[in-house]
Amino acid sequence: MPALNTTSTADISFILLIFFLVTTSLDTDRGLMRQMPPMPQDDNVEMVKVDPENVFQIDIFANDVISVDGKATTLKNIAKAMEQFVAVDPKVHVVAVHADRESSYDTYFQIQNTIVEVYATLRDRYCQKRFGKPFGKCSQEEQEEVRQAIPQRISEQVDVADNSEEGGRP
Repeated sequence: MPALNTTSTADISFILLIFFLVTTSLDTDRGLMRQMPPMPQDDNVEMVKVDPENVFQIDIFANDVISVDGKATTLKNIAKAMEQFVAVDPKVHVVAVHADRESSYDTYFQIQNTIVEVYATLRDRYCQKRFGKPFGKCSQEEQEEVRQAIPQRISEQVDVADNSEEGGRP
């Protein structure tokens, strides 16, 4: 009885494996593009006091409930309220984001995107009034002027686990 020749089966399997690896789309990780401020040159860091009236406080609680200045809200309302808040005096405001450790990254990510969109909208509006063109079409000098006029002032805080009550180190 003649035998079946299977020498090319491994080659075909390998080619199919490569084909499916190349043609399959993989999920890409999402992240936030942020540039951290430079490290201070000296150890004497000056604390800046901010008037509480100039702070736009966003809280994300464990169950992903979002509040602004203590009142529950939605992402759309955050954008509108923040835009009005920053437009009052763009140079002295601070957007403070406080996220509970148990809140989801997706909610935190959406809040960060909303903040970036609001700043982009405000900067585009400023550019249209000042230069007659959007922020992306301005020169480097013009963009720097806009960044000085409407700086991104964001303060972030994430709760840290406290083990002091459980006998661990704080």
